[in-house]
Amino acid sequence: MARSARADIKRSLGQRVRDRRLSLNMSQEDLASEADIRRALISEIERGHANPTLESVIRIAAALRVSLSELFDYQR
Repeated sequence: MARSARADIKRSLGQRVRDRRLSLNMSQEDLASEADIRRALISEIERGHANPTLESVIRIAAALRVSLSELFDYQR
């Protein structure tokens, strides 16, 4: 997979996390606490700067009450 495609996927994931978090009126701190991960990682993911582990993404999806497929619904 090309570098630009990976960057697009990370940006898309981050935007979906942010949109869902805001729709639930959650702060980054709220989401981090609910998912039991660092708030800084939430920020990095939302900006498309992080390569989160699968475990982190699973925790985030659970905290946001969405499926993994909803977070990764990427179409180029």
